[in-house]
Amino acid sequence: MYLSAVICTYFTSSHCYARATLKICHEASNYPPYIYQQENQAKGLLADIIKTAAGNAKVDVQFDAKPWNRCQKDVKAGNSHALFAMIKTPQRDQEYAFPNYKGGHLWTATYPVFIEQTSTFSLTDYLPNKGLGAPLGYVVWQELNQRNWLSPFQYDPELGLKMVAQGKLDGYVVERLIGLHLIYENQLSDVIKPSKEQLLDTVWYLPFNKHFYKQNPHLVQQIWQEIDRAREQLKNKYNKP
Repeated sequence: MYLSAVICTYFTSSHCYARATLKICHEASNYPPYIYQQENQAKGLLADIIKTAAGNAKVDVQFDAKPWNRCQKDVKAGNSHALFAMIKTPQRDQEYAFPNYKGGHLWTATYPVFIEQTSTFSLTDYLPNKGLGAPLGYVVWQELNQRNWLSPFQYDPELGLKMVAQGKLDGYVVERLIGLHLIYENQLSDVIKPSKEQLLDTVWYLPFNKHFYKQNPHLVQQIWQEIDRAREQLKNKYNKP
C-alpha cells in the first residue's frame, strides 16, 4: 500500500489535522559527515539539508536506515516515499522521480581512488594487480565492474581502506569527504591518500516513488526547491577543502 495518505494535510482537507510525515530511507552504514546514527537519530549534512527543507515545506520526516539495496526496493514498492543519496542514471530515472530541472540536488560529490601514499593512480594507465574496491550496489562499484577493475573480495569502506593500507587492495573508491573522515578516524592519514584524478564527479539526489510523485507533484517539487535553499545555507559548515 502506498503511503500517500500521510500527506493529506498538504491539501485543503478539513478532516486532516496532523502534520504530514514523509518516510525517507537511507543507507544504514555510518558515512560521516553526510549521514550517521547518533542515539538512534539520523545526523549529518544530508539529514540536516532534508530536515531543513521539509521544515520549510511544513512537513515532517521519518528517517529509515536500511541496507542500500533494500532502500531502493522499498521506495519502488511504495513502502517509503523517497531515498538518499542517489546518483541519477538512465535506469534509475525510469524507476524513481528525479527533479526535471537543473537543481533540486542534495550535494555535489567526487569519488577519488584512495591509494597508498607512495602510489599513483591514472585512469588511463591503471592495470589491476589486487584490484579496487567500492561499496556494493553503488554506481562506482558498477563502474569498476564494467572496467574489470574490481577486486574479487567485497569490503565496506572502512575495511576496504584498511585493506589498501595493508597492501591487499590497489585502492578503494568512496566519496572524498567520507574517505577522508574514515582515514582520519582510523589513523591512516600517513598511509593513504586520495588520487588526484577522480573516478566520478556527480551529484546526489533525493528521488521519490513515482506513484507518490504523480499524486503529489507540487509537494515534491516544493521539497526539491527547498533542498536547493537548504544546501546553500549549510554548505559552508561542511564543505571543507
